[in-house]
Amino acid sequence: MTVPSNAQRLWMFEQMLVSRYLEESIERIYMEGKTPVFNMANGPIPGEMHLSNGQEPCAVGVCAHLNAEDIVTATHRPHHIAVAKGVHLNEMVAEIFGKKTGLSGGRGGHMHLFDARVNFSCSGIIAEGMGPAVGAALSRQMQGKPGVAVAFIGEGAANQGAFHETLNLAALWKLPVVFVIEDNAWGISVAKQASTAIERNYLRAAAYGMPGVFVPGNDADAIFAAASAAIERARAGGGFSGHGQQGGSICRVVASVSTVTGHGRRLVE
Repeated sequence: MTVPSNAQRLWMFEQMLVSRYLEESIERIYMEGKTPVFNMANGPIPGEMHLSNGQEPCAVGVCAHLNAEDIVTATHRPHHIAVAKGVHLNEMVAEIFGKKTGLSGGRGGHMHLFDARVNFSCSGIIAEGMGPAVGAALSRQMQGKPGVAVAFIGEGAANQGAFHETLNLAALWKLPVVFVIEDNAWGISVAKQASTAIERNYLRAAAYGMPGVFVPGNDADAIFAAASAAIERARAGGGFSGHGQQGGSICRVVASVSTVTGHGRRLVE
């Protein structure tokens, strides 16, 4: 098991704190003007807000192994991943507040954060980031450029057609891509057990010739170790590698990490 160094643990802890304090502040400000009768259009941050409190270990455990040339696509609950990937904090917050100084001039909001400087993007559509991640990995492969792609998704996305299409292509083309499923057991108001035929999504990896791994618990070190094996395999051309985690608190991370580079595959939940 790969163990993070003290410096890496300190970095991981700092990023988790930043993400948690950021979201606690966003939550407080978001609710301004929305009580006692909730109206989504009111307050300094109108619209929806999806927080990731409790999922921070997954972001840092994976992103500790990435650099600016690696591509990350995230979900509609993206703040912890954006922080861990190095997205400019002030510009991200400005985007959330709809300001011109935001990452996209305030036009995208919190579910559509884009920072080309660190190759980060996210989307409000379930499983939408999987196709772009596979495309980015394909471009790296065709151009002979370094870098792996990582697609973070929720467990609900594992029931979308895009999940199966992208895993199939990633395995077929031996791409340097990793899929991370953050499983919090609920897709909006539908329990996972009521929508998914298998208990663990990492088991689906076998259908595409990938080994699968499940990492129980919201343990940053365990996620770090699983991600290390997955991403190292992708960089080395060993094909698909994956890791996953199911955690306590809010997040059960089915980090279906499918790292694909050269040959081979592996999916981790």
